[in-house]
Amino acid sequence: MQRVGSVSERVCGPREDVTLRKYQAEIAEEILDKLRNASSSNVFVSLPQGTGKTIIALNALCELINGNSLSSVLILIPRTVLVDQWVERSQEKFYGIGLLRNPTLAKENIHKIRGWLKHGGAKGIAMTDQSFKGYIGKGLFSEDDFDLVVVDEAADLVISKDFVEGFRMSAYLQGLEKWAIPKIFLLPYHVPERKIAALMKKFGKTSQLIRREIEDETLEQLQYTVQDPIVIQDPLVDDFVLVLFEHYKKIRTNVNRILNKYGIEGYRENLETLLNTRTLDRFRRVNHLDEDTINQIVTMIAKYIQMQHIMRWFLYSNREDINRSILSAHSDVKKWLSFEDKKLAQLVDVVRSYLDQDFKIYIYSQYVATAKLIAEFLSEKLNLKSRDLVMVSGLDEDQYIKLDSFKKVGKILVATPVFDKGTDIPQADTIIVYTPPYSAEKLFQVVGRIRGGEVVFLAYSGYEHQKVAEIVGALRKAFQRQKDEKFGTNSNI
Repeated sequence: MQRVGSVSERVCGPREDVTLRKYQAEIAEEILDKLRNASSSNVFVSLPQGTGKTIIALNALCELINGNSLSSVLILIPRTVLVDQWVERSQEKFYGIGLLRNPTLAKENIHKIRGWLKHGGAKGIAMTDQSFKGYIGKGLFSEDDFDLVVVDEAADLVISKDFVEGFRMSAYLQGLEKWAIPKIFLLPYHVPERKIAALMKKFGKTSQLIRREIEDETLEQLQYTVQDPIVIQDPLVDDFVLVLFEHYKKIRTNVNRILNKYGIEGYRENLETLLNTRTLDRFRRVNHLDEDTINQIVTMIAKYIQMQHIMRWFLYSNREDINRSILSAHSDVKKWLSFEDKKLAQLVDVVRSYLDQDFKIYIYSQYVATAKLIAEFLSEKLNLKSRDLVMVSGLDEDQYIKLDSFKKVGKILVATPVFDKGTDIPQADTIIVYTPPYSAEKLFQVVGRIRGGEVVFLAYSGYEHQKVAEIVGALRKAFQRQKDEKFGTNSNI
C-alpha cells in the first residue's frame, strides 16, 4: 500500500457534519499502517459493539482513495438489509465513496458494472456473502476486479457450532482465503481469541490483529444486569427428557458404529458434511459401497441430526416443531403437548410486570414459529393494541419500518435473529431471551443490541434450567471480562 495523499488532494472524507471520535481516526490510521507493511495483507479489527467499526472502515477506505491506492473495493456483508445499511451510511456520512448495492446480474450487464467501477465514479460493490458465492462460482468476478476486500461481521466466516466450538469455513465465502489482494475483517470484540486465531490461520501468515476494548468519554457506559433464570415447574418435562435421551442414545450408538467401521471418525463433529453429494461420492468410491449401503448410512445420519434438533427444540420450547416430530406419537409427549405451555404463561406474567414499570421489552426467539406463537399469545392474554406489539422475522421485507414503529410507539418487540448484527435497539429497557441462539458468541451479540439493561431467561426446571444456567454463567463472565479489560490491548497472532 502506498502512502495516502495530502489534505489538498482529498477527494473523499467525512462530511462537514460528521466528526470522527479520536479512537476512530487512530484505529483507521493503524489499519493503514498495517496495510502499508509489506509483511501484512490481512488486517482483523475486533472492537466492541457501538464503537463504529463501519465508520472506521469507511474512513480507512477514504484515505486509500485519496492516496490513489484504491480504485475498487469489494464489501461483503451477511444480509441484504445490512448491505443497504452500509451503502446508506457511506452516502450519509462520507463524500467520494460510491458503492453499487448488491447488483442483480440478470438485469445489469457485467461489462457495465466494470465500466462503472472504472469510469463511472463508483468505488466498489457491497454485496451479501451469498451473492459472492454465486458471482465467483460463475466466474463473473475475480480478485483482479478489486484492490481490497472488506468483510463485515467476519466472525461468521468461520462457523462455531453450539457451546462446544468446532470451527469450519463458511461455504458462502470459500475461495476468498486464496485471494492475494489485501483484506480488512471487522468483527465484534466478544468473539473468543481462539476463534479469531482459527480465522486468521485460514488466511495465512500475513494476518495481523487490532483488538481493543475502547474506553472513551464520548461512549455511553453500558450496564447489563443478567438475572437468574426464571424457573417453571412442570412434572411432565422429566418424562419428556427421558424419552428424548433414550431415542438419542440409540441413534448415537448406531452412528458411532458406522463412523468407526469405515474409519471416518473425523466427521463426528460435522456430520452434515457426510450428507454432501460430493463427499458421499468420494466416500462411495473409496469404500466401494453400493447404493443401498449409502442410503442406509445417509438415513441413519439424518435421523441423528434430526434428534439433535429435536433436543434443541425441547430446550427452546418450540412446541410447533416438536408436534411435527416423531416424538409427538409418544403418549407422555402427546399429553404434555396437549396442555397450555407453562413457559408461555410465565412469559405473560414477566412481560406484564415490565409493562407496569413502563419498560420497553425486546423478546428474542431463535425460531420464527416460536416468535409467532409468542406474539399471538401475548396479544391475546394482555389485550394488546396492534401498535403495542411488533413482530419481526427474516421473512418480513419491511423489517426496519416495523423496528422504527417499535422505537416510536411500540411496547413489545418480538424478533428472530434479524437484528443480531449491525442494528442497535437502545430503546429497549430489557431483553427476554425466550429461545437462545446456539453459541455463546451469538448470544452475546444478540444481548448487546439493547445497549444496556436487564437480561432475562425462562427455563423449565431440570434439564432446561441446567442448560440455561450454563448460558447465564457464560454471559456474566463475558460481561465481567469486558468490564475488566483495559484500553489498548492489541494482539498479533
